[in-house]
Amino acid sequence: MSFSRRAFVGFMAAAGLAGNSGLAAEESSCDKPCDDDQAVYVVATIMVKSGKRDAFVKIFKDNVPNVLAEEGCIFYDPLVDIDSGIGAQGSLRSDVMVVAEKWASLEHLKVHLDAPHMADYREKVKDLVISTELQILGKA
Repeated sequence: MSFSRRAFVGFMAAAGLAGNSGLAAEESSCDKPCDDDQAVYVVATIMVKSGKRDAFVKIFKDNVPNVLAEEGCIFYDPLVDIDSGIGAQGSLRSDVMVVAEKWASLEHLKVHLDAPHMADYREKVKDLVISTELQILGKA
């Protein structure tokens, strides 16, 4: 069976396996019990200018604690391609970073996108980023 990198990353996020990097929140930060059926998963694919990924990743990681402190953030993990030796893996992308996220609800995600620290982050990386594509997913 063969599947795309996008499908694999989406699967990892949906399965909750992307939150094992140590940057994920230990527990959901919901102030009340979270209905997991309301949870949303985000796979953000960020293309950066050639040779600028390391600089971008540093700025991104500096903002991760702010995001993990947000209400409703369950995990928020920056990821890069690794050489796995697995035949189905596509070409390595040296100028791409993927973010796997899980939020307690779509409303929490929307608040996150408008957070002041996200505006600061976007300002810091604006000269490094070529494009950002979001996939916003819910449980099937």
